[in-house]
Amino acid sequence: MKRKNHWVLFAILLLALINLSPSETSTLMRSEDQGETEPITPQSLETEKDPGSISVAVQLNESDFLRLQQLNQQVVDEYHIEVELRNLPAGKDYSAIRQELELGDSPDVLLLNNTWIRRFASGGYLLPTESYYSGSLTGEVLSASLTQNEWNGYVWAVPMDADPYVWVYHPGKLKEAGLEFPASGSDWGALLNAYKKHPSSPYLFALDFNDPYAVMSFMWQLTGQRGSTEETSLFKPTEELEAVVQQLDTMKPFMTTLGAPGEEETWNKLFNGEAAFALVRWSDAKRHQHPNLKIVYPDQESPAGGAWVGGRSYAVSARSGNKEAAGLWITAMTTQLQQRQWFDLTGYLPVLKTMYYQASRNGLPTWIPASFVNGKGTPLPVGPGIPLLMEKYGALSSSFLYGELSYKSYLSELESL
Repeated sequence: MKRKNHWVLFAILLLALINLSPSETSTLMRSEDQGETEPITPQSLETEKDPGSISVAVQLNESDFLRLQQLNQQVVDEYHIEVELRNLPAGKDYSAIRQELELGDSPDVLLLNNTWIRRFASGGYLLPTESYYSGSLTGEVLSASLTQNEWNGYVWAVPMDADPYVWVYHPGKLKEAGLEFPASGSDWGALLNAYKKHPSSPYLFALDFNDPYAVMSFMWQLTGQRGSTEETSLFKPTEELEAVVQQLDTMKPFMTTLGAPGEEETWNKLFNGEAAFALVRWSDAKRHQHPNLKIVYPDQESPAGGAWVGGRSYAVSARSGNKEAAGLWITAMTTQLQQRQWFDLTGYLPVLKTMYYQASRNGLPTWIPASFVNGKGTPLPVGPGIPLLMEKYGALSSSFLYGELSYKSYLSELESL
C-alpha cells in the first residue's frame, strides 16, 4: 500500500514539473498562422526606424548647387534620408519660396540668407531651432552669423557659412603714391584728398554699386562708423556720413562698379593697378586671388568701422511634415567635417569657432582677425524689416553712385528711410 502511494505521489510531482517547465512549442509561432516556426526573440520584433523623406529648397548658383549635391549625397548614404534637393531660380528676394509657404505646399528645409531669417520667422513661416535641432548653438557659432538668426527670444535657423566683405587692394600702387592702407575714417578722408590732387591710378575704388551691403560696408569704412543696430535709425545721416557723401560726389570719375557684365574687366584693372581698392565679398576675392593683390578684413574692433558679414542658414518650415528628419539632415550638413568640405569646395567660410583656433593648420585665410571669431565689436543691425529697407537703400545708393542723384537728394532720401 505504501508502495502504491509512493507511485501516486511520484506521478503528481512529475505532472507538476511538466506544467511548470516552458513548452518548446509555446515559443514557436503556429505554422498555419504565420507560415514559419522561428522562435520569437526581441530582436526579431524590433525594426530600424526609417527617418523618412524631406524636401529642401535653396537658391544657389549652378556651381555651388553642384557642390551642395555632393555633400547631400554623403548624408543621404549615411543616414538613409530621402532628400529632394531643389534649386529655385536665383533672385533678389525669396518671393517664390514665400509663395509656397503661404499656399501650404512648402519644402521642409529652407536655405536662406541670414538677413531674411527674422522676416520669415516674424511671418510665422519657420520653427524655432529648439523644435528640431539636436546640437547646441550657444558659444559654438560665430556671433555675427548667429545674432542674425535670433528673434523674439528664440533662434530660428542654423548657420551654414559666412561670407564677410573685405578690402582687396594693390600695395604697389599705394607705395608708389607714398600712402599706407588707412586705419581709420580720418585716414580715409586724407587718402581721398591726396588721391584727388595726384591720382596714382585711373580708379581709386571699385565695388558693386547695385549691392546695398557692399555700399553700406563702404560707407562704414570711410566714415569710421558702424551705424545704429536698430533698423529704424540704421540709415540716418550723421555729420561724418554727410561729409563723406559730399566728398564722394566729387570722386565719382575715380570710382567703378564691379557689377555684371563688366566684372572681369574691373578685376583685370585691379590686377594691373588701374584700380587701387575694391570692397567685395570674401568669396569673390578668393575666386580672383592674384599675387599683386592683398586682402584685408575690416577689424570689427578697429576705429575704421566695420563691414557686413554675409552668410546663409538652414531653417525648417512651420508646415514641415517631418521636422525630426529635417533636424537630422541639418545636423549632418553642418558638422565640422561638412563645413571643412564646403570651404574647400567653394571658399565660403565655416561658422564653427573651433575651426579658427588653429587657422594655419586648417588652411583658413590668415587675414581673419580675432574679432571675427570672438564676436567683439558692434553687432550687425538686424530686424524683420531689414531686407526691404536694404532694397530701398540699394536703389538710392546705386542712383547716387551712377550719378543719377545729387548728394543732397541722396542724403534727404536716406533721412526718409
